[in-house]
Amino acid sequence: MNGKTVIVIAVIIGAAFAGLFFLPKQKKTEQNNGLSEIRLDYANWSPVGLVLRQQGFLEEELKKDNIRVRWVFSQGSNKSMEFLRSGSVDIGSSAGVAALISFANGNPIKTVYISTTPEWTALLLKPGSTIKSVVELKGKTIAATPGTDPYVFMVRTLAQAGLTLNDVKVVTLQHPDGRNELLRGRIDAWAGLDPLMAQAELAGAPYLYRNVDFNTYNVISVRREFAEAHPELVSRVLASYEKARRWAQEHPAEYLELVAREAKITPEVAKLLLERTGLGDAAFTGKQEASLIEAGKALQRSGILKNDRDMETMVGELIDRSYFTAVSNRKEK
Repeated sequence: MNGKTVIVIAVIIGAAFAGLFFLPKQKKTEQNNGLSEIRLDYANWSPVGLVLRQQGFLEEELKKDNIRVRWVFSQGSNKSMEFLRSGSVDIGSSAGVAALISFANGNPIKTVYISTTPEWTALLLKPGSTIKSVVELKGKTIAATPGTDPYVFMVRTLAQAGLTLNDVKVVTLQHPDGRNELLRGRIDAWAGLDPLMAQAELAGAPYLYRNVDFNTYNVISVRREFAEAHPELVSRVLASYEKARRWAQEHPAEYLELVAREAKITPEVAKLLLERTGLGDAAFTGKQEASLIEAGKALQRSGILKNDRDMETMVGELIDRSYFTAVSNRKEK
């Protein structure tokens, strides 16, 4: 055996050992498709998301795959949709109608889960206001955040009273600024959002109009590209959301304390928020779609959404039950 033959054999043996050494790592990379981090938003108006983030259920689930979890704060549904559109997060929470508006405007997302069923928006008046009916808002100033459930609530409420956006002065403000301006008396009304709405209520801002049927659900949406590349991972995230939802149902006192602490609100405000935040729904059953269709049609009538697409079709394209169905199927096995 000459020297060249010995070198060739040594190279072959070395390569074989190297392949054995790196095989587990390669298998892991294939399993995760090279994913090392997943990014989710969290928000003070999405209490189950606060539970998920604080309890660390998702971090524990993904630890075995060496996938980090990064949390990004959303001030409102419009911010969550912006984060999804820009790719700043992979999975985001929002009002159902905010997801619909964003989807209609070209944001490639899938709405896959219901986090809570809240009555989280209504029209409030500045303290000391003498306004008694929605009709009296004509010519008045209303603050609202475009692309959110409160904004759509305002549109639908005005339409029900025979008014349009042209009959009032709409001031575009993020939710915290709307609350502040209302309590300072600088605007006549505000399309509120909990827990800020509960704070304004306790500070003396009266309700002008409430209608639970004009509230859409707190939903979870995912970037379509991410969902199609990592379907099993999306289902695992939703399973962690389910774990957080069940924890909230089973630990009401701790749930209230956690939400108050994480949202930096008083227990009194947290109590009002959670009293009108249902935990009974998680899967889409048809009634949620119907609610979104009605909200979407109202937006088309008001000119906020184009009237060139069938709303039933659009909502059907937005909602994808398959990722949560996979979670349910896994439980049954």
